[in-house]
Amino acid sequence: MRFNDAIIGGILIVFALVAGYATRDFPQIPGQSYGAALFPRLLCGGFAICGLLLILSGRRQRAARGPWLDLDGWARTLSGPLTLAITVGGVVFYILVSEWLGFIPTAFLMSAALLLRLRGRWVSSLAIAAIVTLAIHQIFYGLLLVPLPWGVLEPLVF
Repeated sequence: MRFNDAIIGGILIVFALVAGYATRDFPQIPGQSYGAALFPRLLCGGFAICGLLLILSGRRQRAARGPWLDLDGWARTLSGPLTLAITVGGVVFYILVSEWLGFIPTAFLMSAALLLRLRGRWVSSLAIAAIVTLAIHQIFYGLLLVPLPWGVLEPLVF
């Protein structure tokens, strides 16, 4: 499935505007001429510029009689949209349950579901999901000090 670049560019500009608006309450850093919102706003500006460039590219595509949406072979079968639904559903699942369930169980379930869908082998899919989940947790929680939710594993934290 391929969308015209103008559609993706418009979505990117809307994202940049929403994300930029979300930085309005970021605090100022005392003694500095810039605050915590500077770098997110710079990124939003970059997203908006990329979105504008995509819109211009999409207009050229459309002028050449390109379609707004081109369905590839994978989108015409049940398999492709099912994989896409599992991916998007996994993100929604993480948003809804990660605080209660915790990062490790949630990420493991997401990874395992997607790997089982793509690979179909139970033992290797579950092993890869476990290894990847623990590696991501170690990178973000251990090295980058990102506070990931523990959820049901809170009693096991020492």
